[in-house]
Amino acid sequence: MVGILVMMNNYFHDFATALVVVCTYGMLMMVRYVERSGGEESRRMVLALYPRMVHLTGGSVVFVMLAGVVRAFTYGDYEWQSAVSNNQVAALMVKHVILFALFFYGLGLWVKVHRKIREFRMAQGKS
Repeated sequence: MVGILVMMNNYFHDFATALVVVCTYGMLMMVRYVERSGGEESRRMVLALYPRMVHLTGGSVVFVMLAGVVRAFTYGDYEWQSAVSNNQVAALMVKHVILFALFFYGLGLWVKVHRKIREFRMAQGKS
């Protein structure tokens, strides 16, 4: 039973990492659309959606951190042993490097989007 829970934790940990990138990239695409089109309706839509996307992305970041603690404590028994016995250590390392890079790329995009949203709000007279 514990093995199944650990496996689910690891799966959702990887999924949440991907969700961070997808959400922030989606926000960036919306912001860029508003910058190109310049429409007031588009700007209002992005400003209305941004807080909801922040909740989704922020929740994913928190989950990645919390599930990462569980994953770190169970890594040797549930992931490393399997990778060693199946000669997949290199693949496991590559996977973690890619997910680590994607997660921090997503955080970087979030910072970039947040700056643009702040500019949009200032242009509307909000702070």
